[in-house]
Amino acid sequence: MKKILMLLLTVGLIACNSDDDSNDTATITTNYFPTSANSTWTYSNTDQNGDTEDSMFVNGTEQTNGNTYTNLDTEATANGFMVGVLTNNLVRRDGGQLIINGELSAPIEGFPEISIPLNDVVLYNANVATGETLSTLSDNFTETIMEIPLTFEYTTTSIQGAALETYTSGNETYTDVIRSRIVLNLSVSTSIVIGATTLVVPILSAQDVLVVDNYYAADTGLVFSQATIDYQLEDISTTGIELPIPDSDTQVSTTTLASFSIGN
Repeated sequence: MKKILMLLLTVGLIACNSDDDSNDTATITTNYFPTSANSTWTYSNTDQNGDTEDSMFVNGTEQTNGNTYTNLDTEATANGFMVGVLTNNLVRRDGGQLIINGELSAPIEGFPEISIPLNDVVLYNANVATGETLSTLSDNFTETIMEIPLTFEYTTTSIQGAALETYTSGNETYTDVIRSRIVLNLSVSTSIVIGATTLVVPILSAQDVLVVDNYYAADTGLVFSQATIDYQLEDISTTGIELPIPDSDTQVSTTTLASFSIGN
């Protein structure tokens, strides 16, 4: 279930040390995600499985739909959630925005493979007010698991956070930081036919099952990310339905910038 939540989230998704919130919406030209050649970032990740490391770097550019995107990559398979989102897709900056384009696709234990398009989803916009919605997508699909048809309905939303004059992550304090949030709201249901009657059985009521908070520093890039998974399934014990999904889960993973070098 963890994987499916993380998959669906990126379509379209917490707390750390911070100071001095600002809601200045004047035009900002600061580069919060440098994409110049030879740029590299090293991240330390922590989740329920322990500690890992990612080395992300700029690996050229690519033309798509008339736009020039940057291709980010890692030396090995990405461990951190947001590092995986960035390196499995293409990104571009447009004014004060960071935009991601591509597709999220991966096998999920107990589920068929699910692919979700990322069509120029805005990850942050330095020139809008705090709390403004940047991108939103609602959709649904049906998959059969253990001969049970499940309907997934989801809405993914990216939201601009407040600007910070200073922000401390790990052992570093950064100046001029912006933050944004991705939220995945998900519901799951199935149908049971009894005679001539079809009953809809809720498996997961609509919940914000995944929240991802990202922090970007001027002339640096992503400096911290926290992904929180939290959900509770409905009690379906009396329906006779059995699914390979835990009844509930709460997990927190973090990605912290350890070192970086911005190319010319």
